[in-house]
Amino acid sequence: MSEHARITPSGITESLGIQGWDHLDPILLAALATESPLLLIGPHGTAKSLLVEKIAGALSLSMRHYNASLINYDDLVGIPLPEVGTNQLQFVSTPGAIWDAEFVFFDEISRCRPDLQNKMFPIVHERRIAGIRLGRLRHRWAAMNPPAPDDPDTSTGEYYLGSEPLDPALVDRFPFVVPVPNWKQLSKENRRRLVTRWQRVEHSELEVAALGDQVVQCAALIETLEEELRDWLIDYVVSVVDLLEQAQLGQSPRRAYMLARSLVAIHAARMILEGDNAELEYSAELALTFGLPQNASEVPPSRTKLIAIHRQAWEISSLSEDDAWRQVLEELDPARRIVLADQLDLADSDISRLITQAIGAETSDARRTGLAAAIFIAFQKRRDLSASAWEPLAQLATRVLEPRALSTPLRAGAMTDIWNEINHWLPALEDCVNIRMRLERNYVLSGFPELWMRVDWKDALEQFRADLNLFNIDEAME
Repeated sequence: MSEHARITPSGITESLGIQGWDHLDPILLAALATESPLLLIGPHGTAKSLLVEKIAGALSLSMRHYNASLINYDDLVGIPLPEVGTNQLQFVSTPGAIWDAEFVFFDEISRCRPDLQNKMFPIVHERRIAGIRLGRLRHRWAAMNPPAPDDPDTSTGEYYLGSEPLDPALVDRFPFVVPVPNWKQLSKENRRRLVTRWQRVEHSELEVAALGDQVVQCAALIETLEEELRDWLIDYVVSVVDLLEQAQLGQSPRRAYMLARSLVAIHAARMILEGDNAELEYSAELALTFGLPQNASEVPPSRTKLIAIHRQAWEISSLSEDDAWRQVLEELDPARRIVLADQLDLADSDISRLITQAIGAETSDARRTGLAAAIFIAFQKRRDLSASAWEPLAQLATRVLEPRALSTPLRAGAMTDIWNEINHWLPALEDCVNIRMRLERNYVLSGFPELWMRVDWKDALEQFRADLNLFNIDEAME
């Protein structure tokens, strides 16, 4: 009995002998059904090329596999010769030329010369080369190693110094940007299967037909789902792109359209692969996770951040336009969101949740301290917040509200220069005639020396003043 006959595959990648990629099956099927460009990102030896070759073989497609780090333009178009009687060139095709290809795979695309990347651009985006339409070409996939950081720690051996970030315009033409699993991310069972079955599973005629049928079924289902999900889809994607912008993961308008189309395709793929178990919320999460160009950057966005963005967008899109909670969630600034929730008289529990989110999301210790002080003063007598909100507020605000004695030796250098600046600005305590002046004085002193060695105290003070204004901490308050 053959190895294939003994083991029953459970999905697209499993049936092709690729271990540990089953979570990517909906992404791959969606890309095939929509004929959308797909970019695979991962270390060497993770089966990126093997997968593409097996998919093209399973679909009986004529494939061209190009090593983008080595090819020349002539490898793509063949030999250019003058056309008799004209001022034009004609291309004499070679066995490896692209003209009759149905599936093109650009391996090592991040090691490709910039001038050749530019020539790949119309192939990926428009299915054209030298201005000529590639009539048979359906799938344009590529692969790359993760690009190396600007200042890599080469002692770890985990960086690819020859792998450069792609041109942003090029990577933005790939609707699917897919990090693939490495050895550490494989389960123990998948590791064992990989070792015992490495490249030995051949797809049967039955499985070839099954994959082709799945692609056709998925493409047909996409059209139905696009109409059914249209209104919700608009809400969700607009919210996602707004939240990504706030998280400094800005997207092009093109990417917004791509995300909408990819989400529908992924959900259709999951319905084909999983049946009634396919939930739209998880399909949306997958579309966001594997649909951002930043996945191909030196520092990809964290999955935790993307899931948080997805969940907020999902919540927004599930509420009616006039829902007060939706109005709050649509406010992109976390601090202003708290103020709006207070103005709309939302429950203390809702405001507590927004406060913990705002404090947790703030990356600057200086801003976190000032914001907590402003929130604490604004709500200490008006709101019955949860302990999870009061505790961080009280801990952070104490630095500003309860001045501390500090003795720090000063020597010539940056710390002394900062103190001299502060001392020149610092109002005498007896001259602080209102709470705002005392709060500002305390805030600046509370940050010396550790905070102001990392951030400019003058900029931090301006932000603190803005937060006091936002939460209506009036100068006349006593």
